[in-house]
Amino acid sequence: MTDPNIVFGSALCIIAIGYALKSAGFIQEHDGKSLSKFLMHTTFPALVFSTMIRVNITWDLIYLPLIAMLFGMFLSFSAFHLFKKTEPENRGVMTIGSAGFNLGIFAYPLIEGIFGIQGLTYAIMFDLGNSVVNFFVNYGMGNYFSRGPKNDNIAAHIFKRIISLPPLQAMVLGVVVNLLQIKFPVFALDLISTIASGNKPIVLLLMGIYFSVRLSKKSYYRVFQVLSLRYAMGFLVGGICFYLLPFDLGFRNLLMLCLILPVGMTVITYSDELNLNTPLAASLVNISLVISFAIMWIMVTVFHMSAI
Repeated sequence: MTDPNIVFGSALCIIAIGYALKSAGFIQEHDGKSLSKFLMHTTFPALVFSTMIRVNITWDLIYLPLIAMLFGMFLSFSAFHLFKKTEPENRGVMTIGSAGFNLGIFAYPLIEGIFGIQGLTYAIMFDLGNSVVNFFVNYGMGNYFSRGPKNDNIAAHIFKRIISLPPLQAMVLGVVVNLLQIKFPVFALDLISTIASGNKPIVLLLMGIYFSVRLSKKSYYRVFQVLSLRYAMGFLVGGICFYLLPFDLGFRNLLMLCLILPVGMTVITYSDELNLNTPLAASLVNISLVISFAIMWIMVTVFHMSAI
């Protein structure tokens, strides 16, 4: 296990490089979108596949996606009712911004660096349930509040999106290979591992490229409302799970950390597609990135939640 301060410190430096490159005009935000697509179709699925073929798959892993789904649905339901007096374009963003987490473009490089392959396995399994929240629950809610044309065939649209996700396909393939104990040529495994190793720097650079916060005071209050709900419930549910679940310390540590991760990037995509308040969505993502980064650093270094 690597020293957490080194992991977080080096991550912060790479994020700063990405932000500096954007600020200096060498990279534009639309370049970040292209880089994100590249990541989603190459390094990200390679990382997921190479992890899933090496892990010891146990029965307790199934609890992670279940907890992620139930928690995300609970947050979405709570936000839907708590923010009912807000304008539809803002209420939509606040509702979908309350549920779902950013693992792929935030947590994976940090968790991999601190907890290694076992911790990354827990994160991937949690992300499976998180994907259901991000793509089913949040897109459905966004479509409900949309100011533009609504998608009538929403179920088919969402299903097509999910099954076409390269990371999900890589995870299913990796589990099958693991369970059937299929042997891959050393050359193929080395190639996949080499591609997967590029995920961490690309993800951290993307965080810096995407970072930007420009909002009115009223919008900051809306951000405060959403993030207060997310973090308060994350700590509450995480604490209950930590003390009550009969699993090993590593499992409970990772679950606690996953429940305080930032707002998922899909909130920006949906807000743009469905004519909601995109600047508010972007600020929810960016501010939560900073907060979650700081909280994770404190939890791992001060409270020693790096056991696995």
